[in-house]
Amino acid sequence: MTVTPGSRPRRWSTLLAVIALAAPVVATTATAPAALAQDGSTHAGSTHAGRVQQGRAHHARTRKVHVSRAFFGLHDGSGRAYGHVRFGSLRLWDAGVTWQDVETAPGVYDWDRLDSLVAAAQAHHVEVTLVLAMTPSFYSAEPTSAPADLDDYARYVRAVMTRYRSFDGERGIAAYQVWNEGNVSAFWTGTPQQLAQLTAVVARVRRQVDPGAEVVAPSFAIRLPYQRRWLSSYERQRVRGYHVWRYVDANAISIYPKATYGDRTGGPEDAMALVGRIRHRLAHAGVPRHQKLWATEVNYGVAGGGPGVTPATPISQRRQVANVLRTYLLGAADGLARVFWYRYDWRTVAGGGTLGNTLLTVPGEWDRVTPAGRAVGTARAWLRGRLVGTHGRRPCAAGRHGTYRCTVRYRGGVRTIYWNPHRRVRVHLPASARALSVAGRVLGRSVARRAAGTVRVGFQPVMVTRAR
Repeated sequence: MTVTPGSRPRRWSTLLAVIALAAPVVATTATAPAALAQDGSTHAGSTHAGRVQQGRAHHARTRKVHVSRAFFGLHDGSGRAYGHVRFGSLRLWDAGVTWQDVETAPGVYDWDRLDSLVAAAQAHHVEVTLVLAMTPSFYSAEPTSAPADLDDYARYVRAVMTRYRSFDGERGIAAYQVWNEGNVSAFWTGTPQQLAQLTAVVARVRRQVDPGAEVVAPSFAIRLPYQRRWLSSYERQRVRGYHVWRYVDANAISIYPKATYGDRTGGPEDAMALVGRIRHRLAHAGVPRHQKLWATEVNYGVAGGGPGVTPATPISQRRQVANVLRTYLLGAADGLARVFWYRYDWRTVAGGGTLGNTLLTVPGEWDRVTPAGRAVGTARAWLRGRLVGTHGRRPCAAGRHGTYRCTVRYRGGVRTIYWNPHRRVRVHLPASARALSVAGRVLGRSVARRAAGTVRVGFQPVMVTRAR
């Protein structure tokens, strides 16, 4: 709800990233299927209910964004995130439920683990996305290649969709993703055309079995030029005369920026710059602006372009908190429909450490939530309402000196969030402003301090509220 302040005196308060607000985020998830051609492709003129809520912020002329609960996504194969982190969607990858895990012999399926993960998500009202990747050995010599007969893939997709379109009386799986990181050889060694054919198979089976489910394109790594070219090649493919993007409800990317850029570490602003490059490529391929884009994996400090064992360089808890907050704020402002944090349940790799540097829990001790993990709930609370652009600019735009400003209008007033990723600056507030600043390095501790009309901000976001 947009609030217009009245003529009475305004009261201001400043809250840092250290304060987790308790008000829930309103969830509005898509249920209406897209209109489909006979072969399962989505007509260019069709609309999908989910596109209305998230898909309008792709371009600078868009000024308002409402964020759903499902926007806040996680990877968690442990099932321990519930009750610890406030999130609304779960992507099942690296969770022991790939195609080769589930289909143990031709036409024989072991549903036990997937049933358990889906049931837990249902109990906590969390939306599930399943990745339909990794071919069993009896259909292909390599799990990273397509089966020799596409009907084998279709039978598996049909079995999964039939089981989880209604699981214990309610939807079990909301979205199906064709493959994981199709431009990374550890996951896919086939051609763009073969991947497009698999995409058409999922769309066709969805139309026949579960029209209420969403089809998500394969995810793609995007940090390196050749990865972006591969994505463009996939988007140019046609199957049965249709562009491949007509077969999906959403495209998907893994937004891992480089670990370092010159003498600084990569951060959320670098991730969003990569998203901007991908939007340009999608538009060049003819993908409609209203088609949703999901960030199906995100973290920072990842050393390589693909899977590996090189641990990320550790960063401070304050920087981890800032990474979480800025990622969800900028992702919402850019119109991403989902942002899935990779991951909740890290284990240490050889030599110690983890592949990403922003950790929601202590590795291997998944009931010990870190300040960054609590920051997911803070981001949800801050984005409750409607994110708006100001002065004709898109939401969360950076000013002349590199200071970002996000404005959220909600029923009780206005929240304004500031940060500058590269330096400390002063932000001018009304003379009556009252500021809170960090008292320690751990999220959740703060002290009040009067700021004489200004507040100092740096890489860690500062949130200012203004009552009606």
